[in-house]
Amino acid sequence: MKVSYLFYPLLVEVTSAAIRFTLISMKNDNRLIIIGADGFIGSSITNYFRQSGWNIYATVFNRSPSKGESTLNITSPENFNSLPRGIPIINTAGLPDQSAPASLMRKVHVQGMKNLLSWARRTDCPHLIQLSSISVYGNATVGTGRTEAATPRRGWNPVNAPLAYGRTKARAEALLEKSGVFFSAPRLPAVYGPGDSFFTGQIRRLLKDSDRPLPPGGRKPVSIIAVDQVGPLMESILNYGPMNAALNAVGTHVPWKTILETYAESWDLPLRFEARRRFRDYLNFADPGQQMAAYYAAFGADFPDDKLRETLGWLPGGDWKKYISEAAAEVN
Repeated sequence: MKVSYLFYPLLVEVTSAAIRFTLISMKNDNRLIIIGADGFIGSSITNYFRQSGWNIYATVFNRSPSKGESTLNITSPENFNSLPRGIPIINTAGLPDQSAPASLMRKVHVQGMKNLLSWARRTDCPHLIQLSSISVYGNATVGTGRTEAATPRRGWNPVNAPLAYGRTKARAEALLEKSGVFFSAPRLPAVYGPGDSFFTGQIRRLLKDSDRPLPPGGRKPVSIIAVDQVGPLMESILNYGPMNAALNAVGTHVPWKTILETYAESWDLPLRFEARRRFRDYLNFADPGQQMAAYYAAFGADFPDDKLRETLGWLPGGDWKKYISEAAAEVN
């Protein structure tokens, strides 16, 4: 169903009740497409939904498909033709590797979104959930109180959005909002847990580097979410229906130094801090872990998600310290 962007807000208002009723009815057969089921987050939520009794049609890219799966390259429009029609989709496909070429990120995040939206419109997709990221805020990903209303999306200017990952995720969000497809776009902060490819590994390397004490400070909050909390969040969004908004979605807000202390305790490693800040750490693009630690220690990275919690009535379960212990156990 293709809808003019000019009339889209009115259509959403008029039809929201009908859409929610339809989605609740569809839950009786529990059908769902998950794109990127072989990734860190994708594999976790696929396992969650399967264990919860959902009928999952999963797509993979980086490995051979197993039973109930198919291979999908999101950058190839024809690949979408094999997907079942008229059921909700969760898109987890993306390139979390910040060292990937900008051209490849544009191809996956931007062109991939165009392909997905074109297919979703043709097949009357009732709800597309796009796993977005707080990186859409560009250089405002550091600081506190970064609410959606107070923090504009920055997807075009490399000065205020220096990382290609954030710029391309922001462009994908903009395409989604203008598409006429009913959607939800939870903006996730750093996701951690067994198998995470960046957050836990970088902290492990920082703590083991005996020649590089950690940047001082760390009292300001940093928003994080455990991968085990993402599946229940996705289910809450599906049960609610399209929010037609991009909203922060956070597990907890913890002082950066407390996060480091919890990881250090899990690995039985000492913590050592610099006496003063080193300006060059903020410009250390060759070492994203050290750069992350410098910014988080000085400014925090806090993304209140009150709007999403009020909308869904969702409260993340579990103990964040337990989740860190589980993540740490798999990284040596």
